[in-house]
Amino acid sequence: MNFIGSIIYPYRYHILFTLLLSCIFLWPGVKTAIEVDNSLEVWFLEDDPALLEYQEYKQHFGNDESVVILIKDSETVLSKKYFHSFIDITNSLESIPEVDAVLGPGNVQVPIKTLLGPGGRNLINKNSDPVKVQSDLQDYPYINDQFFTPDYKAARLIVVFKPIENFDEKRDELILEIRERVAEEFPDDNSFIGGIGVIFSGLNQISTADFGFFLGLAYLLMFLLILFIYRSFYVLAYTFSTIAFATYVCLGVYGYMGHQLNLMTTLIPTILVLLGILDVVHILNQRTKTNGEVNPKTASILSLKKVFRPCLYTSLTTMAGFLSLLSSPMAILRNFGIYSALGIFLCLIFSFFLGLIFLPLISSKRENSSSFKLVKLHSYVLSRKTLFFGLSFILITFCIAGFLQLKNDTYTLGYFPKDHGVVLDHEEMERTWGAYIPFDLVINPTQGYQLHSPEIVQAGLAFSDSIKKIPGIGSSFGFPDLYYAGLQNTYGKNADRMLKGKSGLSQTNKVLQMQYPKLSGYYIHSESGTGRISVFGEMSSAVALTEKKEALLEMGNSIFGDYAKITPAGYLPMYSEIVNYAAQSQIYSLLLAFALVFLLVWLFIGSFKMASLAIVPNLFPVLLILGVMGWFKIDLDIATASISAIALSFCIDDTLHFMYHYKKHRDSGKSPEESRILSLNRVGKAIVLTSLILFAGFSLMLFASLKTVFLFGLLTAIAILGALFSNLILLPLLLEKYDKR
Repeated sequence: MNFIGSIIYPYRYHILFTLLLSCIFLWPGVKTAIEVDNSLEVWFLEDDPALLEYQEYKQHFGNDESVVILIKDSETVLSKKYFHSFIDITNSLESIPEVDAVLGPGNVQVPIKTLLGPGGRNLINKNSDPVKVQSDLQDYPYINDQFFTPDYKAARLIVVFKPIENFDEKRDELILEIRERVAEEFPDDNSFIGGIGVIFSGLNQISTADFGFFLGLAYLLMFLLILFIYRSFYVLAYTFSTIAFATYVCLGVYGYMGHQLNLMTTLIPTILVLLGILDVVHILNQRTKTNGEVNPKTASILSLKKVFRPCLYTSLTTMAGFLSLLSSPMAILRNFGIYSALGIFLCLIFSFFLGLIFLPLISSKRENSSSFKLVKLHSYVLSRKTLFFGLSFILITFCIAGFLQLKNDTYTLGYFPKDHGVVLDHEEMERTWGAYIPFDLVINPTQGYQLHSPEIVQAGLAFSDSIKKIPGIGSSFGFPDLYYAGLQNTYGKNADRMLKGKSGLSQTNKVLQMQYPKLSGYYIHSESGTGRISVFGEMSSAVALTEKKEALLEMGNSIFGDYAKITPAGYLPMYSEIVNYAAQSQIYSLLLAFALVFLLVWLFIGSFKMASLAIVPNLFPVLLILGVMGWFKIDLDIATASISAIALSFCIDDTLHFMYHYKKHRDSGKSPEESRILSLNRVGKAIVLTSLILFAGFSLMLFASLKTVFLFGLLTAIAILGALFSNLILLPLLLEKYDKR
């Protein structure tokens, strides 16, 4: 570490100027990073089979993020007023360049016969007679069922987007534009908007709001705490500069790698604010213990040298916890782990570099009596070993009992506040219309059959009737309905008879592709010979959705038999897979974090026994948060899958600082009791300070709108309390019992 004083210190201002200059070049990356994207694709790795199948599905059938618009009236929507509005809103939405089509009352056609064969006319025009329209709907129930409720008090429109490459970047803007145009046409608060894309857009908005709010709140908290504790402008400038540089560079690299913030990575800046303070506090703690007679420059360099090794290893253990998320099969967690680890490493680098600039300006102050109070607590605990061992046993038993009740599930709408507009619209749409979220299935005919073969079309219609028996499933629409509607248009009441023959269906297939290529393209992919059936169900958790998927497949395989293979597609299988991925992430990351952290602690302390005594108490915070999750019914999902490994990684930081000094005193020949007291005098105050700062910082996240932020803050704050209990109670008990020589 001699290079700190001989090489870096003389050129510290030159390096600082270079650093400031590099921030200019990182700005484009920062701009990219702070744009939020919560689409389903960001959760999955590029080579994930589920993602590849989803992309192939979109190539065949187009963009599946359709927007559903519900228009409701207390009397009826079959009136000339609404006919005008349906036509106008349809034309307005179809004029948006990214919109492929609008399916709804404003442009749906009823069949007619012309001299040239089957044709169609619009269901409504601006002067249509409501009685005539209702009569047409009764004659063609497949139109009625798709666009109107049975009492005609509500109608729906479906906005289908084009499969454009940069759709994720435009989603929020498009959803906002649709909302504005619908509100202009229906100003009486009787319109409601839903769909998967609407949910993603809503998550983006909350993530953006929480990102700015909590980043500002975290910096404000840091400002107040540092000012209150140290009462020094230079300490404040030192802390702020360290965290600001680390956050800026981390976001710049993140953006240059093509990433945007999402549900998890919005936490990174706040995490860096809180964890970045830790090294600064330990450096300042060492600075206050440096001999006051030494000149400020020498004292600062000496302080940095003495604290470098423990700070390096605590940073490495924290990084190990985040990097353990590389074992997760989910891209969203991997990126969260990688760039959090990068930010923590940058905090370490900048805390030491900027220490050379600010520490000489900070005066060494006398210690207060806080260390003495910790020594008294230490003596009190050891004088009542039976009591505190019993208390620890009760707490651990409580945590294990809760852990055994832990469940694995996720619910996307559950990430929203209950009073959020997306949730309220969704609830109104399900209450009025029923199940409306599409679960797509792809039907692939086996050899010898085609999509328009009578056996497959009849099986598809039978399947559509049968699925209504499954709880949480409403109607469906797909290629069988198109073929049957085509037969009705051509053959009228003889459609059921023609359904059993090949000629009528073959002719209908040609008519659909020639006269209605866009509509048929949503449900029939001619090149692959596959068809799509959209089953409309309730928005549910991943576990419930998986159960519905299995029920649909079981029923589909039974009905289609040997005629065709039925597979889930689109959003359904990807959302279901999140449950399995969350469980894998928790297990794999925790095991990997434990192994990495233990090896680092062993390497740092140089003793297997001491490393074991250090890490065992720090398993308590992990067990505590898992127990709390089980008792309070907090499911293991994307918001909580990473928490155990991360908690283990930074909860052990204070233990490492303590064990570093404890081992040094033991190696010098001091007794275990004397070594514990001297170590408490050295780092006890810093342990309490860092714990209080972290607890206060992560507790702020309880005010978050986004559930992922709320749960991360809640569980991390609980883990910090558990870590403080471990360091002040469990660790002294274990050291006193197992290190007596």
